[in-house]
Amino acid sequence: MYSRQLIQGSLLSVVATALLTAQSPAPQPQPTLESLSAAYAQAMQDRDWPGAIAAAQKLVDIGPTAEHFRLLGAAQSNAKDNQAALATLDRALDAAETEKPAAGQPDTAWKDMVSKIYLNKGNALLKLHRNSDAIEAYNRSADLATDPAVPTFNICAVFYDVGDTQNALPACRKAVIAGPTNANAWFVLGSLLFVDAKTDAQGKSVITPECRQALEKYLELAQDGPHAADVESMLHMSAK
Repeated sequence: MYSRQLIQGSLLSVVATALLTAQSPAPQPQPTLESLSAAYAQAMQDRDWPGAIAAAQKLVDIGPTAEHFRLLGAAQSNAKDNQAALATLDRALDAAETEKPAAGQPDTAWKDMVSKIYLNKGNALLKLHRNSDAIEAYNRSADLATDPAVPTFNICAVFYDVGDTQNALPACRKAVIAGPTNANAWFVLGSLLFVDAKTDAQGKSVITPECRQALEKYLELAQDGPHAADVESMLHMSAK
Protein backbone atom coordinates (compact mmCIF):
# COMPACT_ATOMS: atom_id res chain seq x y z
CA MET A 1 0.00 0.00 0.00
CA TYR A 2 2.78 2.36 0.93
CA SER A 3 4.75 1.65 -2.26
CA ARG A 4 1.59 2.18 -4.32
CA GLN A 5 1.19 5.65 -2.77
CA LEU A 6 4.81 6.44 -3.65
CA ILE A 7 4.26 5.34 -7.23
CA GLN A 8 1.06 7.36 -7.52
CA GLY A 9 2.84 10.41 -6.05
CA SER A 10 5.67 10.02 -8.53
CA LEU A 11 3.23 9.73 -11.44
CA LEU A 12 1.36 12.84 -10.33
CA SER A 13 4.66 14.75 -10.19
CA VAL A 14 5.54 13.63 -13.72
CA VAL A 15 2.10 14.61 -14.99
CA ALA A 16 2.29 18.03 -13.30
CA THR A 17 5.73 18.68 -14.77
CA ALA A 18 4.51 17.69 -18.23
CA LEU A 19 1.53 20.04 -17.94
CA LEU A 20 3.74 22.94 -16.86
CA THR A 21 6.10 22.25 -19.73
CA ALA A 22 3.23 22.14 -22.21
CA GLN A 23 1.82 25.41 -20.89
CA SER A 24 5.15 27.31 -20.92
CA PRO A 25 5.76 29.12 -24.23
CA ALA A 26 8.75 27.96 -26.18
CA PRO A 27 11.66 30.45 -25.97
CA GLN A 28 11.71 32.74 -29.02
CA PRO A 29 14.91 32.72 -31.07
CA GLN A 30 16.89 35.94 -30.85
CA PRO A 31 16.93 37.90 -34.13
CA THR A 32 20.19 37.74 -36.04
CA LEU A 33 21.90 40.44 -38.04
CA GLU A 34 20.96 38.54 -41.18
CA SER A 35 17.27 38.27 -40.31
CA LEU A 36 17.07 41.92 -39.24
CA SER A 37 18.85 43.07 -42.39
CA ALA A 38 16.41 41.06 -44.49
CA ALA A 39 13.46 42.49 -42.55
CA TYR A 40 14.80 46.01 -43.07
CA ALA A 41 15.27 45.50 -46.80
CA GLN A 42 11.77 44.08 -47.18
CA ALA A 43 10.23 46.91 -45.16
CA MET A 44 12.03 49.52 -47.27
CA GLN A 45 10.85 47.80 -50.44
CA ASP A 46 7.29 47.76 -49.11
CA ARG A 47 7.57 51.41 -48.02
CA ASP A 48 6.81 50.24 -44.50
CA TRP A 49 8.80 52.98 -42.81
CA PRO A 50 7.85 52.11 -39.18
CA GLY A 51 8.87 48.52 -39.86
CA ALA A 52 12.16 49.65 -41.39
CA ILE A 53 12.88 51.93 -38.44
CA ALA A 54 12.14 49.13 -35.97
CA ALA A 55 14.44 46.69 -37.77
CA ALA A 56 17.22 49.27 -38.10
CA GLN A 57 16.95 50.24 -34.44
CA LYS A 58 17.41 46.58 -33.47
CA LEU A 59 20.46 46.43 -35.73
CA VAL A 60 21.87 49.49 -33.94
CA ASP A 61 21.11 47.91 -30.56
CA ILE A 62 23.01 44.77 -31.53
CA GLY A 63 25.88 46.60 -33.20
CA PRO A 64 26.09 50.43 -33.20
CA THR A 65 28.10 50.56 -36.42
CA ALA A 66 28.22 53.37 -38.97
CA GLU A 67 26.29 51.25 -41.47
CA HIS A 68 23.53 50.40 -38.99
CA PHE A 69 23.14 54.06 -38.04
CA ARG A 70 23.01 54.88 -41.76
CA LEU A 71 20.19 52.42 -42.32
CA LEU A 72 18.25 53.88 -39.41
CA GLY A 73 18.77 57.43 -40.68
CA ALA A 74 17.60 56.50 -44.17
CA ALA A 75 14.42 54.94 -42.78
CA GLN A 76 13.75 57.97 -40.57
CA SER A 77 14.16 60.28 -43.56
CA ASN A 78 11.73 58.21 -45.62
CA ALA A 79 9.30 58.46 -42.71
CA LYS A 80 9.66 62.28 -42.98
CA ASP A 81 11.37 62.54 -39.60
CA ASN A 82 14.28 64.38 -41.16
CA GLN A 83 15.54 66.12 -38.03
CA ALA A 84 15.90 62.74 -36.33
CA ALA A 85 17.50 61.39 -39.49
CA LEU A 86 20.16 64.12 -39.46
CA ALA A 87 21.03 63.39 -35.84
CA THR A 88 21.27 59.66 -36.60
CA LEU A 89 23.40 60.22 -39.70
CA ASP A 90 25.78 62.44 -37.72
CA ARG A 91 26.15 59.50 -35.31
CA ALA A 92 26.88 57.36 -38.35
CA LEU A 93 29.67 59.73 -39.36
CA ASP A 94 31.09 59.67 -35.83
CA ALA A 95 31.04 55.88 -35.84
CA ALA A 96 32.68 55.85 -39.28
CA GLU A 97 35.61 57.84 -37.92
CA THR A 98 36.27 55.12 -35.34
CA GLU A 99 36.01 52.47 -38.07
CA LYS A 100 38.39 54.19 -40.48
CA PRO A 101 41.10 51.79 -41.70
CA ALA A 102 44.62 52.44 -40.50
CA ALA A 103 47.00 54.27 -42.81
CA GLY A 104 48.12 52.02 -45.62
CA GLN A 105 45.16 49.66 -45.29
CA PRO A 106 42.52 49.30 -48.06
CA ASP A 107 39.84 51.93 -47.56
CA THR A 108 37.68 51.77 -50.71
CA ALA A 109 34.80 49.97 -49.00
CA TRP A 110 34.96 52.39 -46.07
CA LYS A 111 34.87 55.41 -48.39
CA ASP A 112 31.88 54.01 -50.25
CA MET A 113 30.06 53.50 -46.96
CA VAL A 114 30.78 57.06 -45.82
CA SER A 115 29.71 58.28 -49.26
CA LYS A 116 26.32 56.65 -48.70
CA ILE A 117 26.00 58.37 -45.32
CA TYR A 118 26.58 61.76 -46.95
CA LEU A 119 24.13 60.85 -49.72
CA ASN A 120 21.44 60.04 -47.14
CA LYS A 121 22.29 63.22 -45.25
CA GLY A 122 21.94 65.26 -48.43
CA ASN A 123 18.50 63.74 -49.04
CA ALA A 124 17.36 64.64 -45.52
CA LEU A 125 18.70 68.18 -45.84
CA LEU A 126 16.99 68.61 -49.19
CA LYS A 127 13.64 67.60 -47.68
CA LEU A 128 14.18 70.31 -45.08
CA HIS A 129 14.77 72.82 -47.92
CA ARG A 130 18.38 73.31 -46.84
CA ASN A 131 19.54 73.23 -50.45
CA SER A 132 23.06 74.62 -49.96
CA ASP A 133 23.78 72.16 -47.16
CA ALA A 134 22.34 69.34 -49.28
CA ILE A 135 24.63 70.21 -52.18
CA GLU A 136 27.61 70.26 -49.82
CA ALA A 137 26.68 66.79 -48.55
CA TYR A 138 26.24 65.49 -52.11
CA ASN A 139 29.66 66.88 -53.03
CA ARG A 140 31.21 65.06 -50.08
CA SER A 141 29.43 61.90 -51.23
CA ALA A 142 30.65 62.27 -54.81
CA ASP A 143 34.25 62.85 -53.69
CA LEU A 144 34.28 59.59 -51.73
CA ALA A 145 32.23 57.29 -53.97
CA THR A 146 33.71 54.74 -56.30
CA ASP A 147 30.67 55.40 -58.50
CA PRO A 148 29.60 59.05 -57.99
CA ALA A 149 26.70 58.93 -60.49
CA VAL A 150 23.88 59.37 -57.96
CA PRO A 151 25.24 62.26 -55.85
CA THR A 152 26.53 64.01 -58.97
CA PHE A 153 23.11 63.88 -60.59
CA ASN A 154 21.48 65.04 -57.36
CA ILE A 155 23.62 68.19 -57.45
CA CYS A 156 22.58 68.78 -61.05
CA ALA A 157 18.92 68.27 -60.18
CA VAL A 158 18.96 70.60 -57.17
CA PHE A 159 20.49 73.46 -59.17
CA TYR A 160 18.01 72.82 -61.98
CA ASP A 161 15.00 72.72 -59.66
CA VAL A 162 15.88 76.02 -57.99
CA GLY A 163 16.53 77.71 -61.33
CA ASP A 164 20.27 78.22 -60.81
CA THR A 165 21.19 77.61 -64.44
CA GLN A 166 24.68 79.04 -64.02
CA ASN A 167 25.65 76.23 -61.66
CA ALA A 168 23.26 73.65 -63.10
CA LEU A 169 24.94 73.47 -66.51
CA PRO A 170 28.45 72.45 -65.34
CA ALA A 171 26.90 70.19 -62.69
CA CYS A 172 24.81 68.38 -65.30
CA ARG A 173 27.80 68.00 -67.61
CA LYS A 174 29.56 66.25 -64.75
CA ALA A 175 26.44 64.15 -64.14
CA VAL A 176 26.29 62.68 -67.65
CA ILE A 177 30.00 61.84 -67.46
CA ALA A 178 29.59 60.16 -64.08
CA GLY A 179 26.34 58.41 -65.06
CA PRO A 180 26.13 58.11 -68.86
CA THR A 181 23.14 55.74 -68.64
CA ASN A 182 21.07 58.12 -66.51
CA ALA A 183 18.40 59.33 -68.93
CA ASN A 184 17.24 62.08 -66.58
CA ALA A 185 20.71 63.61 -66.48
CA TRP A 186 20.70 63.86 -70.28
CA PHE A 187 17.21 65.38 -70.21
CA VAL A 188 18.17 68.09 -67.74
CA LEU A 189 21.34 68.90 -69.68
CA GLY A 190 19.48 69.06 -72.98
CA SER A 191 16.74 71.22 -71.48
CA LEU A 192 19.22 73.70 -70.05
CA LEU A 193 21.00 74.03 -73.39
CA PHE A 194 17.74 74.30 -75.32
CA VAL A 195 16.61 77.31 -73.28
CA ASP A 196 19.61 79.29 -74.53
CA ALA A 197 19.03 78.41 -78.19
CA LYS A 198 18.59 81.24 -80.71
CA THR A 199 15.78 81.29 -83.29
CA ASP A 200 16.45 81.34 -87.04
CA ALA A 201 14.46 83.08 -89.78
CA GLN A 202 12.08 80.12 -90.07
CA GLY A 203 11.31 80.23 -86.35
CA LYS A 204 13.33 77.11 -85.62
CA SER A 205 15.57 76.84 -82.56
CA VAL A 206 19.25 76.69 -83.44
CA ILE A 207 20.59 74.22 -80.89
CA THR A 208 24.18 73.23 -80.33
CA PRO A 209 25.51 69.75 -81.17
CA GLU A 210 25.82 69.17 -77.42
CA CYS A 211 22.14 69.98 -76.93
CA ARG A 212 21.05 67.68 -79.75
CA GLN A 213 23.25 64.89 -78.44
CA ALA A 214 21.75 65.22 -74.95
CA LEU A 215 18.15 65.17 -76.20
CA GLU A 216 18.75 62.26 -78.56
CA LYS A 217 20.58 60.37 -75.83
CA TYR A 218 17.55 60.70 -73.58
CA LEU A 219 15.31 59.14 -76.23
CA GLU A 220 17.87 56.39 -76.77
CA LEU A 221 17.82 55.52 -73.06
CA ALA A 222 14.15 56.23 -72.30
CA GLN A 223 12.10 56.10 -75.50
CA ASP A 224 8.90 55.80 -73.47
CA GLY A 225 10.13 57.84 -70.53
CA PRO A 226 8.12 60.59 -68.82
CA HIS A 227 10.01 63.31 -70.70
CA ALA A 228 9.95 61.67 -74.12
CA ALA A 229 7.16 63.87 -75.49
CA ASP A 230 8.94 67.04 -74.34
CA VAL A 231 12.21 65.92 -75.88
CA GLU A 232 10.56 65.04 -79.19
CA SER A 233 8.89 68.47 -79.19
CA MET A 234 12.21 70.22 -78.61
CA LEU A 235 13.84 68.27 -81.41
CA HIS A 236 10.89 69.00 -83.72
CA MET A 237 11.26 72.74 -83.02
CA SER A 238 14.98 72.62 -83.76
CA ALA A 239 16.66 73.44 -87.04
CA LYS A 240 18.46 70.54 -88.65
